[in-house]
Amino acid sequence: MASKLVQSLGAAVAAQVPEHPERARALLRTAYRLVGFQMRHLPPKTVPGARCYMQGATARSMVCALDKPGQAACVSIFLPCEILHALGIPPVLPEGLSCYLVSTAAERPFIAAAEDHGVPESYCSYHKILLGLAESGVMPPPRFVLSTSLACDANQLSFRRAAQRWGVPHFTVDVPWEDSPQAVAYVAQQLRQMAAFVAEHTGRALSEEALRQALERSGRTLAHYRRYLEERAVRHVSDEMTSEMLSVFALHSMLGSPEAEEYARRLADQVAALPRAFRGKRLVWAHTLPHWQDALREILNFSDRVEIVACDMACDFWEAPDPAHPYESMARRLLGSCFNGGARRRVERVLELARHLHADGVVWFCHWGCKQTSGASQLARQTLEAAGFPTLVLDGDGCDAGNANDGQMVTRLQAFLEQLEGRA
Repeated sequence: MASKLVQSLGAAVAAQVPEHPERARALLRTAYRLVGFQMRHLPPKTVPGARCYMQGATARSMVCALDKPGQAACVSIFLPCEILHALGIPPVLPEGLSCYLVSTAAERPFIAAAEDHGVPESYCSYHKILLGLAESGVMPPPRFVLSTSLACDANQLSFRRAAQRWGVPHFTVDVPWEDSPQAVAYVAQQLRQMAAFVAEHTGRALSEEALRQALERSGRTLAHYRRYLEERAVRHVSDEMTSEMLSVFALHSMLGSPEAEEYARRLADQVAALPRAFRGKRLVWAHTLPHWQDALREILNFSDRVEIVACDMACDFWEAPDPAHPYESMARRLLGSCFNGGARRRVERVLELARHLHADGVVWFCHWGCKQTSGASQLARQTLEAAGFPTLVLDGDGCDAGNANDGQMVTRLQAFLEQLEGRA
């Protein structure tokens, strides 16, 4: 169970949401400021320093989302954000907001608010929380909403509805399934239009030099993260589930920022300093992680029995950007993502990670409401197991305790680990 302090905070937020959303917002904003302060000045000794640094950076972005209206941009997870970083506009994504809300035991009133306004119970919980934040008035209107069609069915609905509820402009980038020179040109042109849209609605001119520098930071960030994975392939890291989601944020909405580059550099340096050693079983995790779930945390956090060596959401694209051609580079990232196109492309990326990182098995996590991940689960299991990687298809929810069965999930994960430990 969450600590009494966290439970008290969640109860206090829930009590204020219906009648006094501004008070709920103030409570959350204060809590996230304290997280940022703690990670900067009093970081936990058990957590790698790079992770603490990124936790502080993401906490500050959550504060921006809950601060003054029009300060942040609400974005979908795969949207290239270098344009925003070049202009100093903080991007905020539903997955980040949801992770923080569930960590403060405050997600339930927003899920309820969304469902009370007609959002289906079966809808993705991350997007449901975003819509609940908008419907309840706890999250102030962002400057605008930016999204892509990539990967998630909910993108097309959630961001349009949230923009309408907030009364703010919305721009969406259509991403074709097929990766071709014509598709690169098509998406690059849309990204140029998005840059003009951002400039129009901020009154700021986008400097080509600032955008080039953001792309250069992206390139260095990706290079550092690839170096981290090289080191991770031969070393054990005592870590926690939350860490992989921090990498997802760093390599998506924060990619192009100084913070993401610093995080990836520190991460690679810190892991490289560890001795070469394997301890316990090594798992590649596909999709989001239910880092809030204490029953799973007890098994996976800081364990010598098992460790998560990578999450496919942080490893969806490898090609270094070309800062001289920023829009084409960002277009290739969208088109080349393993989440774009058919499911086999994503399964092959997970298989590549499992081989490279000397994984013992794979957990394919079917997050509530994610049809793409659930629909690909049997193909993933068959392909991965045929290649020699036992695979657990695990149903759960990355951010809603109401959709998770602790006992069943723990039993299945424990049995899977025993299966791995029983292999020669």
